[in-house]
Amino acid sequence: MTTARRTAIAGWGLLGLSVLTLAACGFRPLYGGDLGGAAITAELGTVRIGELDDRLGQMVRNELLDLVTPLGQVPNARYVLQIDLFEEKEGLAIERDATITRFNLTLTASYDLLDARTRVRLNTGSVRATAAYNVLRAEFANVLAERDAEARTARVVAEEIKTRLSIYFSRASGAR
Repeated sequence: MTTARRTAIAGWGLLGLSVLTLAACGFRPLYGGDLGGAAITAELGTVRIGELDDRLGQMVRNELLDLVTPLGQVPNARYVLQIDLFEEKEGLAIERDATITRFNLTLTASYDLLDARTRVRLNTGSVRATAAYNVLRAEFANVLAERDAEARTARVVAEEIKTRLSIYFSRASGAR
């Protein structure tokens, strides 16, 4: 047998062993197999997303509405999602004259998933996203850069909350 053939056989054997190891450890895709993805999507569709106060809160809420309930919120929601946001801006690059030329915007969201009827807390967590932006001499450019950073952090926070809710619903349906 040639060396190239032995290497190929060893590579395929290692790949097969890796697949078997993953299967044995209980790994399963979040949205895969046995209509698991459909059940998670159906559960997500029954979440009512609570109101958020400021513009950044509305950005997070709108992202969540698109991700969690793309067909619209149902009138008889089984769950209520409450979110508290904390925004922090930190100057990173400081010139000799003490002007800041770069900021980090960090958005932290604490969330609670409640049973809509009993108000019992079912799942809770905290997620964080950070986006950086430069400060320029043009004020309008600075406003746009900051808003873009806000949009990016809102999107990341919403995606992470959706992922964590999906994991919760996946585990809850596995326990049933």
